[in-house]
Amino acid sequence: MLGLGRLSRADRFGSWLFRPLRKLIAEDRTVALIALIFAASELVTFGWDLPGSHGWENDGVAPRDLFGGLAHNLTPGATHRYPLLHYLLLGVLSLPALLVAVLAGPLTASGVRARVLSVACMTAVSLVAKAVATLMGMLCVLVVARIVRRTLGVRAGRYAALFAATNLTFAFYARVSNLDVPYLTWTLLALDAVLDILESGDGRAYTRFGLFAAAAVATKDQAYASFLLVAPLYFVVWPLARRSAFSRAHVRLLARGAAFAISGYAVMSGALFNPTGFVRRLGELRGPSSQLWRGYSKDLAGLGANAHDVVRAAAHDFWPPAVFSVAVFGVVLALVRRPGSRLLESRPARALPLAAAVGSLVFFTLMVGRSEHRFLLPFGLLLSAYAGVAADTLVSATAALGAESVGSGVVALGLVWCAVASSAVHLTQLGDARNEVEQYLARLPAGSLVETYGLVVYAPHFDVSSHAPYRVERVGPDRPASRNPLVGATEIQAPIADIEARKPDVLVLSEGFAIPYLAVSGDAARPVAGALAARQADVQTTAFVHAALTDSLPHYRLALAARPHLPRWAYAFGLRAAPIQGTTGLSVWVLVREKD
Repeated sequence: MLGLGRLSRADRFGSWLFRPLRKLIAEDRTVALIALIFAASELVTFGWDLPGSHGWENDGVAPRDLFGGLAHNLTPGATHRYPLLHYLLLGVLSLPALLVAVLAGPLTASGVRARVLSVACMTAVSLVAKAVATLMGMLCVLVVARIVRRTLGVRAGRYAALFAATNLTFAFYARVSNLDVPYLTWTLLALDAVLDILESGDGRAYTRFGLFAAAAVATKDQAYASFLLVAPLYFVVWPLARRSAFSRAHVRLLARGAAFAISGYAVMSGALFNPTGFVRRLGELRGPSSQLWRGYSKDLAGLGANAHDVVRAAAHDFWPPAVFSVAVFGVVLALVRRPGSRLLESRPARALPLAAAVGSLVFFTLMVGRSEHRFLLPFGLLLSAYAGVAADTLVSATAALGAESVGSGVVALGLVWCAVASSAVHLTQLGDARNEVEQYLARLPAGSLVETYGLVVYAPHFDVSSHAPYRVERVGPDRPASRNPLVGATEIQAPIADIEARKPDVLVLSEGFAIPYLAVSGDAARPVAGALAARQADVQTTAFVHAALTDSLPHYRLALAARPHLPRWAYAFGLRAAPIQGTTGLSVWVLVREKD
């Protein structure tokens, strides 16, 4: 009887966990098929940076950041750059691979560390993180479609799913270990709970919203910005405008939802287990974490440059510019379309994704002074909803003229265009320049000394085995304090430009390392701040990088300029390498010391 009771509880838990997902899939099988095809397409480049003991995703959390994310979030007084939740999820799912590594040899500290950080174990952890991101990406597609379906119709929801699946930035981050798609998944689930509240006033929906919003922020802090407009507009302003909706029951349920949000966040973020570290972390978020990496100065000139670059980047980072323009027009169409009889067909309900998107853009992206792909991703993914509206409106308009097939054909061509443009990132990953560098290094004379610089994510996968023909040193002013050492390399704290004191045989410079030291064409007058300004002020390293990349570094010659390459047929379609924030599309230069 005891065993049956346990089985019953497990069944109930499984039902609680999977019943909503089954219901979501059953709501529209077409959207479910779109999400499945999307996931299958992501598998094309799952092995892009594998096998390896480190990943190539800039700010990814796998494989090695997993340990810091767990340990620092749970150690009293310690801090980490991201909260606990997703690290805990990945840690549980990676546990089999980690246990195999731990138990595969002597249980000494050095032995366990070597086995855990081995290529095999780290590759397994990376695969887990990528698989989780893709599954959560599928859920994003399903929920975006559901939000649009509930407010603007079934066909608009299907088109929204297709535009989300072909969104270049979203598709990339749904197959790597960054936290952006995971936190957006929780954000979208919270937005869907808002619609439940508006539709039925279901008390459980308040709780769901609180927990999902807490999970989003406990996954990545910047998720807070998506709720800064949503919460007051949809829980205070609109209910007050409708009067009957702003009742004692509403206030009581809001308080309960807020209590669940606060307590849920305390647990999921790790704050409950490490309150002193949490307080320190808040200080770091307001200081070094946000200010050190600002891309623009904190004045009107910097804000203007930031806003200009955001608009310019957004027009290219999601879909081709013409499709982006149509998606923006879809916002207007959604808001001017005549409201339906149901509350969820009202204009405020249709504006829900827009409120979250604008909140993220204004209260995070511009606040921290950034304009790269993932800092715009919430705006781009939520804009997929309105791209679906625009496509649905076009088909409806042509149907009214007796030419529905024309409208459907135009939309289909637009989606194919988006899919082809998005495939450029896949092709860029497959033709990553670091693979060519690895092959070059494998042919070096025995005993060669290779020197490299910058973050480990920029580096090729060096051969650090006993059979390698070379050994590796990574040089920089902060190497010993680096949070992510290059396994197998010697870390040296020294001025990078003092090359003659070390006289390495080979230099490996990645574009990701070099860019901050160079005045990029068109950006020379950009108001910069933080680490970027500090690097551009580093005259010696700037001169070293410039000399290396122009093949004028004394005693060295440029032996290889490896650039990402696409298949020839891709160039015929107008595709080019797609660089994404120090992650894809990087060139790598190899210099060889000339014989004296």
